[in-house]
Amino acid sequence: MRIRLVHTQALLLLSAVLVAVLAMGALSAWNLRNGFSDYLATRDVERLEQFAQLVSDNAERAGGIDALESSGVDLMELFHQFGRMQGSPAMLALRSAMPRPDEGGMFSPGPRPRPIDSIDAFKDRVAIYGLDGHARLGRALPQDAHATIERPVRIANEVVAMVRMVTLKPVPSEVEVRFLNTQYQSIVVMACVLLLIALVGAFWISRHWVRPLIEVQAATEKIAQGEFDTRLNATRSDEIGDAMRNINQMAAGLKKLEGARRQWIADMSHELRTPLTVLRGEIDALIDGVIPQTPQAMLSLREEVLKLNALVEDLHLLAMADLKALPCYFEEVDAAQLLENIVQRFALRATKVGLTLTLKADPEASVLVRWDAKRIEQLVGNLLDNSLRYTDAPGQVVVTLRSDDAARVVIAVEDTAPGVSAEDLPRIFEPLFRADASRGRSTGGSGLGLAICAQIAKAHQGVIRAAPSALGGVLFHLELPRNGDETV
Repeated sequence: MRIRLVHTQALLLLSAVLVAVLAMGALSAWNLRNGFSDYLATRDVERLEQFAQLVSDNAERAGGIDALESSGVDLMELFHQFGRMQGSPAMLALRSAMPRPDEGGMFSPGPRPRPIDSIDAFKDRVAIYGLDGHARLGRALPQDAHATIERPVRIANEVVAMVRMVTLKPVPSEVEVRFLNTQYQSIVVMACVLLLIALVGAFWISRHWVRPLIEVQAATEKIAQGEFDTRLNATRSDEIGDAMRNINQMAAGLKKLEGARRQWIADMSHELRTPLTVLRGEIDALIDGVIPQTPQAMLSLREEVLKLNALVEDLHLLAMADLKALPCYFEEVDAAQLLENIVQRFALRATKVGLTLTLKADPEASVLVRWDAKRIEQLVGNLLDNSLRYTDAPGQVVVTLRSDDAARVVIAVEDTAPGVSAEDLPRIFEPLFRADASRGRSTGGSGLGLAICAQIAKAHQGVIRAAPSALGGVLFHLELPRNGDETV
């Protein structure tokens, strides 16, 4: 049988409260029993001291302990006085002689049970002894008394006698047993009440904390089934609320990824279909004899195959980059010389399309870096290819190289109008994204060049971003460390 979380948490809380209540009850019972015994012993000593003071006052008024004894004052009279001082009836001794009902309801003679700390019980354990050790007032205490306490009787600060008392026995009387049992029962009742309250509170707290977890479980189950529009009402401000908000963000991210995946499949099918359609049409024309099988026809077929091959290579490159396996071979190169070679390679093409391509760098200052020269050449080449495709003639494309410090190098490629809208700039490095969806492949390329640029920059521990250019077009800002293969 599956035990649910609410039951587990409730049992844990209840167990903790049960252990705490049992420990508190046991400690309270132990303290009550020991404390009650200590209380009785302390009260007994206080009565002995008060009784000794009473005997001292009577002896001083009589003129001495001998005069007190000869005047006819006995120990019972002193106890009567002591009883009145303690607020007890005058004839204390008579209480012990009153009849009490037996088990059949009939009254039978005999003393009632007396509390162990009562005056009656006290007088049975006290006697007044002279300095010679003989009892003067009261019966001599048993010789086998397990322990006695003495307090002096003083006249003018002179000890004339001793009041001796047998200490309480450790065995409590019936009254004390009933008292302790009553207290123990109260402790048990209180413990049961606390456990009941703890049980109700444990289930309430468990449901309060487990309910959002149940909602999280249901939401994650829906998300796992592809329902990415599922959202949780994350109003809590604790860790559970943070988890619910994270799940909402995860669902939104998965929805975005699913949309990107579908868009990627649609775009890829379109990009692959175009060259394949052209290639198939030309092959069918050759088979049907519409186009003669001349070297020029074969060259046209080869051109379409090369375009398709380039697209597949770009896709493979992006896939390798996503798998963190983009091959890069780092070596010492001169960044200034590398950029100059790239610009010279694109200069003729820029002239043909009516654009001016300019490199702004100190021709005499070498910038030594550790990069993969072929990858950086591919990166900058893709940026120049993008600018030459989309910049209106007459216009210009400017490549700038500068070294801000000893650790990083900045390469900027900017062009003239037209530019890219602010909404499209953040997506310009996404695979197959085109700012103008109506552009054909003749001007738009495969749509993977800028995505490859971002992956190459990342492989060199660098960053690339796009921004509006002061010339009216787009500015690509590439920032690379001098040592591209250094782990950060």
